Amino acid sequence: MSTDPLLGEGYETHRIDLGVDDEGPLVATLIHREAGSMRQADVPRPPVLLMHGWSDYVLDRGLMEHLGRQGHDVWGLDLRKHGRSLLPGQTATEIDHLSRYDAEIGTSLRIIGRDRPPVLLAHSTGGLTAALWAQRNPGTVAGLALNSPWLEMHLGPVTRALAQVPVRMLAERLRRRPILPTGSDHIARASHRDFGGAYDYDLALKPPGGHPFPAVTLNAIIDGQRRLAAAGPLAIPVLVLHADRSRIGPRFSEQMRRSDSVLNVRTLATAAAALSPQVRIDAVPGARHDVFLSDADARARSIDILDDWLETSFPRVPTMRASAHAEDPCTPLPAPSGEELPDDR
Repeated sequence: MSTDPLLGEGYETHRIDLGVDDEGPLVATLIHREAGSMRQADVPRPPVLLMHGWSDYVLDRGLMEHLGRQGHDVWGLDLRKHGRSLLPGQTATEIDHLSRYDAEIGTSLRIIGRDRPPVLLAHSTGGLTAALWAQRNPGTVAGLALNSPWLEMHLGPVTRALAQVPVRMLAERLRRRPILPTGSDHIARASHRDFGGAYDYDLALKPPGGHPFPAVTLNAIIDGQRRLAAAGPLAIPVLVLHADRSRIGPRFSEQMRRSDSVLNVRTLATAAAALSPQVRIDAVPGARHDVFLSDADARARSIDILDDWLETSFPRVPTMRASAHAEDPCTPLPAPSGEELPDDR
């Protein structure tokens, strides 16, 4: 463990070694908020594990501090080839199958404690990854709090089905090379201090236009969306927070400061409704794609909803149940060097 250079004092990082691929060593980074200032709740609260989205990293110290004051043991996970875990010479965000991330998620859950299943608080593509983990490994997490999760393509399952084969064929040819042009800087213009926003984060780790989008990564996301849509509902509480409107376009407009400029919120909400019979979906007025990096009113509203859901959904810390999927649901997959993937591929 060492002090996290990005969040500073009070936060420690733990390096998770994941083997190697043809670009070299693979690592993930587990961040932990030291529990010295954690409020002692009358009723024990579940731990919370934050997971970032695509071309992103765990950065919201204010939210983590708030959750700690509420009595939660707070953790964050930078996935391989993202943020703190991106090593020199690696292709940022590259992954050939989202279940590769099972290795770092499973190791993180063992470090947090197998008898203390956490709530996964996950953003965008991280929300898709978290939902897939929960589907494959029942009993390992207490619930999901999803922040604008990328559960479906913009125009719905028909668009995804039409795109699936050509994207897979391009991924086989292009592999790590970009499949999409560089994205817009709309999120940074609305949120980052350098552009007049309220938040300060590392623009090298979370670039204004995103990193180049590897072809294999887009294929993995579309495949993950397909698998999630085909799976049954989760038997855990799920919260989905998202903006109340989308404003997507090539040119920045002032409306994008109070809208989701990345995802179609109607498609998102439709897909979210199928996640669980215990799903709560809240459209936050004025929120952006990351509801917690929105203007102060929308951020405060999002935190209030999260607090209420955590308070009402988890009156006591649940106990770990054995997974029906595997003898040890936290056993990592082998490092990606041509090995077989899970049967649900």
